[in-house]
Amino acid sequence: MMAAKGLAKLAEEMGELQQVVGKKLAYFTTDEHPDGGPPLSARLQDEIADVIAACAFVVQTLGLDADSIAERSKMKLKLYEKWHADDNNNDHGVDAPPCL
Repeated sequence: MMAAKGLAKLAEEMGELQQVVGKKLAYFTTDEHPDGGPPLSARLQDEIADVIAACAFVVQTLGLDADSIAERSKMKLKLYEKWHADDNNNDHGVDAPPCL
């Protein structure tokens, strides 16, 4: 049996995704991982997939309302797209030189 109905696995997978996101931010202008392994984009895709699977498992095991979750997800995506399209809300700092 998976611990705490999958919540422990979800926390683990989110941590792994957070590590890859941090590495992608640190090496934003390249897709190469400093360890020479798979590209950052491949690692990011894998970890996103793992988090989605863990979320789906938790939804099942805890009997959460999948339709409500899907609806909120759609609303959030529209909000993120709106923010992304806003010229006053761009990626400030992403192209900035590193701090010394």
